[in-house]
Amino acid sequence: MIPAAVFLDACQAHGIRFITGTPCSYLKPLINAAIGDPRFRFRDAVNEGDAVAMAAGAALAGVRGLVMFQNSGLGNAVNALTSLCHPFRVPVLLVVTHRGEPGGEPDEPQHELMGRITPALLDTIGVAWARFPTEAAAVPAALDAALAHMAATGRSYALIMAKDAVAPHALAQPQAGGPIGTRELAVREVLMRARADRMTRTEALQVIRAARDPRGVQIATTGYTGRELYALGDDPWNLYLVGSMGSASAFGLGVALHCPGRPVTVIEGDGAVLMRMGNLATLGAYAPPELLHVVLDNEAHDSTGGQATVSRGVQLAAVARACGYAAVWSTDDPTALAAALRTPATGPRFVHCRIRPGAPDKLPRPKVTPAEVFGRLSRWLAAP
Repeated sequence: MIPAAVFLDACQAHGIRFITGTPCSYLKPLINAAIGDPRFRFRDAVNEGDAVAMAAGAALAGVRGLVMFQNSGLGNAVNALTSLCHPFRVPVLLVVTHRGEPGGEPDEPQHELMGRITPALLDTIGVAWARFPTEAAAVPAALDAALAHMAATGRSYALIMAKDAVAPHALAQPQAGGPIGTRELAVREVLMRARADRMTRTEALQVIRAARDPRGVQIATTGYTGRELYALGDDPWNLYLVGSMGSASAFGLGVALHCPGRPVTVIEGDGAVLMRMGNLATLGAYAPPELLHVVLDNEAHDSTGGQATVSRGVQLAAVARACGYAAVWSTDDPTALAAALRTPATGPRFVHCRIRPGAPDKLPRPKVTPAEVFGRLSRWLAAP
């Protein structure tokens, strides 16, 4: 058993500045200590996959992160680890607890299967791992080995933590206990066009490109959105996700938190935002001041055959407003879209734009690899 401060001291010495993840009773000492430690920016995630995506976004900004979660949440993280971190060659350091460890103390029945397969699952998805150190003297070497592997391979690395590996640590920052008070939310949605009369995705992307701040980053979700943005111009400030559906907003949050003064535009589809809607709450809570979240909603999974989503009955702008976004709009009008994109706000903005389904014929795929796109954008961000 080691004190939480010993592990965090070693993390700080190894250049780790950002910590995210989801709670577990095994992780309680580390999370409690990290929350109260001014050397780190700690941001809780609502989902393990969102935590991985946030850390990947921080890595784009040149900030080394640590992601902590329970092994039951490893299933939620598999998509981000395999279809975001793997193709983009952006490794993240993980601490994964080992609930239900074979031979360990009896645990709840829901941990039995994952307890048996945790090491094998990490092996299967190409994430190297070692046991979390239980002696203070072993901590620096464990981090040395993890970070050396990540640097050499571009792959993620996990430390598997057993029960009682870290000594108890009290939470120093209790939650506010006063009354929340009265809140009144009003969102106006003006949708006057029939579906066939709306903008195409390409037309909406042209409006977004025209409104871009010269300092700004554009992050496009997987599928036709990224491909159409690429077709309009392969710019160094673009990032085209090639998988990890629903992770674009968490990735963008990771970038925005660590790039003050750089506007970050996240462009998603309705299927993607519905898949990880919980991250709207995280974005609203941590409120990066220059993040713009645009949802191009054609009410369909367009790139997989046009199957309907449930977005027609969902007022996404109202959801974003309820989650704490500073300003929201919902429209199907090109002029209103352009006006919304150029309207400043102190805090994250959300634009829900209804478009029609369909994509251009012979739509190209990016000729640059995901790793090349990531490296190019990272260098662009680091430039004066």
